[in-house]
Amino acid sequence: MPFNLDKFVASPSVKELDSLKKSDIVKVAKHYGIEFQPLMRKDEIERYVLEYLVDESILPSTVLETAITVPTDNTFELKRLEMEMNKEIGLKEMEREREREERERKEREMQMQKEKEEREMQMQMQNEKEEREMQMQREKEAREHEFRARKICPQISGG
Repeated sequence: MPFNLDKFVASPSVKELDSLKKSDIVKVAKHYGIEFQPLMRKDEIERYVLEYLVDESILPSTVLETAITVPTDNTFELKRLEMEMNKEIGLKEMEREREREERERKEREMQMQKEKEEREMQMQMQNEKEEREMQMQREKEAREHEFRARKICPQISGG
C-alpha cells in the first residue's frame, strides 16, 4: 500500500513512522520543514522527525524513550564495520610506515656506500699523487746526481 502523507500528518504514530521507507520519511521531514542531510541514514532522519513531533507536542515525550533507546542491529553492525575498517586502516598505515622505513634504510645504505667509494677514490688519488711526487723526486735526485757527476768528472760523462 503506497504511503499517504496527508493520512500520516492527520494521525502520526511511531509504529507507522517505523514502517516507512527512507523516501517516505524524507517526505514527512520535508513536510514539517525539518532540516537534514540527504546522505543521512533512515534511522537518523526518523530520529529528527520524532524529536520534532515531540517538541511540537504532536506525539508524547515517552515515544523518544521507547522508540530509539536500544540500538538496532544496524548500529551494532555499523560499529563493527567501523572498527574493522579502522583496524584495516591501521594495518595499512603500519605497512606504509614499514615500507617508508625500509626505503629510508636502503637510501642510507646507498649513501654510505657512495661515501665509502668516494673516500676510497680520494685515497687512491692521494696515493697516486704521492707516488708521482716520489717519482718526480727520484728523477730530480737522479738528474742532480748526474749533474754533479759531470761536474766532477767531465770525461766520464762523454763531454
